[in-house]
Amino acid sequence: MLDILRRIIQDINAAHDLNEALGVIVAEVKTAIHTDVCSVYMTDSVRGEHVLMATDGLRPGAVGKVRLKLGQGLIGLAASRAEPVNVDNAPAHPAFRYIAATGEAPFHGFVGVPIIRRRKVLGVLAAQQREQRKYTADEESFLVTLAAQLAGCINQAEIRQALDRLNGDALANTLFLEGVASARGLAIGEAVVVFPAAALERVPDKDIDDPEAEASRFRQAVAAELAE
Repeated sequence: MLDILRRIIQDINAAHDLNEALGVIVAEVKTAIHTDVCSVYMTDSVRGEHVLMATDGLRPGAVGKVRLKLGQGLIGLAASRAEPVNVDNAPAHPAFRYIAATGEAPFHGFVGVPIIRRRKVLGVLAAQQREQRKYTADEESFLVTLAAQLAGCINQAEIRQALDRLNGDALANTLFLEGVASARGLAIGEAVVVFPAAALERVPDKDIDDPEAEASRFRQAVAAELAE
């Protein structure tokens, strides 16, 4: 079981984003503990709901659509208690809530472990079995360990989103200027706006000693650029 756990954690860490990590965990947990269903519900604290975000075994079309109110169903029970809920006959439990959209009617065995980060419940990792099944203590501990790993992934995703928003705001307030090269080559340095673009009235008049020489140099520069 430790080797399986290590491999799953490596696959989660190799995922490119949170959605991929969720897909990895539900697929590999389902195989590892030989269960019929593995799902992840994320807590939407703004709307006060638990949202089905990934599943292997329930109807794929239910992902992102199935929502439970906080404290509702066995998922809500695990989240509100902030501890695992492990029952062998879910439909007989007082907290059970049937949701037709998931197609979960045939399932009886249920275990749900909260995904916790710094005492905050971020969601629930759940497994289900068609037959009546009491998941073992080792299987429950296995899910608890993976839930802790998943909590870290969620935290990293939130940090990434916060940085993206911050960077987006910074870019929104950045003025991009497009210039025209006057000579070949590459220059690296700090750009300085000497005079505002499209404000010719602000360009100061300067006296020159030899107007003809200045005009000649200007014509030579233009000719050299056109020749390139």
